[in-house]
Amino acid sequence: MLGRVLIGFLVLVMAWGCSSDATQSPTGGTAETSATRKRRRSDVLDTLIEMSQPETLVIRTRRETVVSLLNDWVEMGGESFEVVEPVDAAYTSRLDTGRVDRIRSPRFAIRDATHIRDSQWYARIGKAIVSGSKTDRERVGRLFYYVTRNIVLRSDDETKLPLAPFGIAMLGEGNARDRAWLFVNLLRQLRIDAVVLQVDEPSPGLLVGVLLDGEISLYDPGLGLPILAAKAAATAGVTGQAATWAEAAKDPSLFAALSTSKDSPYPFAGKSLSDVRVALVGASSFWAPRMRRLQLALTGDQDLLLWDPLESSEIVPEGVLARVVAEGFDKEKIAIWDYPERRRDGNSSFNTQQLQTFALRQRAFESPIPVEQVIANDKGDIQLKLATKGQYRHRMSRNRQLLGEWKTSVTTFLKIRMWRDVPPLPQQIGFVGRREQAAVKAMMPTRVRLVHEEAADDAAFWAAVCQYEQGEVESAADALKEYMAHSGLHEWESGAVWLEGLWRAELGQLVRAVKIFEKITDDDPHWAGAQVLLRRWKPLASESVKPAAKQTPKP
Repeated sequence: MLGRVLIGFLVLVMAWGCSSDATQSPTGGTAETSATRKRRRSDVLDTLIEMSQPETLVIRTRRETVVSLLNDWVEMGGESFEVVEPVDAAYTSRLDTGRVDRIRSPRFAIRDATHIRDSQWYARIGKAIVSGSKTDRERVGRLFYYVTRNIVLRSDDETKLPLAPFGIAMLGEGNARDRAWLFVNLLRQLRIDAVVLQVDEPSPGLLVGVLLDGEISLYDPGLGLPILAAKAAATAGVTGQAATWAEAAKDPSLFAALSTSKDSPYPFAGKSLSDVRVALVGASSFWAPRMRRLQLALTGDQDLLLWDPLESSEIVPEGVLARVVAEGFDKEKIAIWDYPERRRDGNSSFNTQQLQTFALRQRAFESPIPVEQVIANDKGDIQLKLATKGQYRHRMSRNRQLLGEWKTSVTTFLKIRMWRDVPPLPQQIGFVGRREQAAVKAMMPTRVRLVHEEAADDAAFWAAVCQYEQGEVESAADALKEYMAHSGLHEWESGAVWLEGLWRAELGQLVRAVKIFEKITDDDPHWAGAQVLLRRWKPLASESVKPAAKQTPKP
């Protein structure tokens, strides 16, 4: 990846500095031909797209550099930043002045570089996860369950730090809104429209409505489940088919089945489509005219959606707003969901405390921090000389996992777990026994020990998810059980219990699945989803127990 970026820079510099196609100008200088200028501009575009790859941006290249190239690219096309296009009423009637100005600006900004990276990331994830799917419904289902597997559900109190989707997914945890945000963005790269549906406050109810074949399929990111169709198997939970709004409106039992108790009806129960608030999901970069220039310049092999306007035009005959209205929503009641832009605003302006919190949250990614030298003095005292910074292999492996490179990720995660107590040592150091391992660990600074312990905890959980993604369902469930049995950190306990229960049910081990879910307490964010599935599974689990295995009542 780094090599390709460097080659791109070299091509860019060569194209900028010299050309055999140059012609002599009347003043004695050289005038660039149209073909050369077009080729040079294309090279700049290829380079900035490469520099914005998920494995590269921020890690090896600076966003400021990408922004500078973007604005250079505009000027190379002979366009002026003095020309400011008007903003359509679709935005001005739904957004405040600050966000409208962000759309209007002709110059690219830092947030645009992040947008390009994220769009490439969404597109690559989508291709990996839906590979082999035959229908859009199947693709949507795969992406939804991918999100709920990889984003462990946390409460609002646990997710006050404003993160954007890339950070949410890398850290692997978020609230229901975070899941919805990521889910819709992944769908967008597949050219599948989706909206957020909410009921009036103070209810926390939120659904993602996916627009497919003239219907609205319903997914609840808080429950981690689709609104299960009436014909869905009773064991559904991992692969259940989503009901549509029309089906739920016709059959009240579909929403009623999602209540956690008689006193807590499901927020959407008894609601008509006109009762709910519908919101479009997006951010200023998706709607800005400057991004349209970039979108139209992409070649056919760059299957990437950077610009998805709300308004209709000659370029896009039916914009997002028109497509949503066509599904039966009232145009005047359609809003723009403020959560994404609000979180991005917060993410771009962390205060001191938030920066400290973020540093703690992501410090495990630095693993491993190798020992460069073992130093012994005349008295036999030993000191360790550690590398000044880690190798960040844990971070690279997590990104690869999210992008669908599961085999490679598992290999690295196993090493991360091995380095829990003793990080990589110099090659001349041979086998280290348990006693020596304890001694080495004792010499580690506290921060270094925590980096490796936290990374090992992540790796144990994420490796199990990788196993599931590769179709090794029982091995994945067993790995989560083993994870919970190990001593030490259990940062992912809530997610591990939820996923093991789902996977046991998928394997037909309903009795075990029920026992696992019954242990989930009501202060766990997964509790509501567990209650929904327990009501479906318990009758089947009871029937699956052979009479001989049932306990005989005492006389």
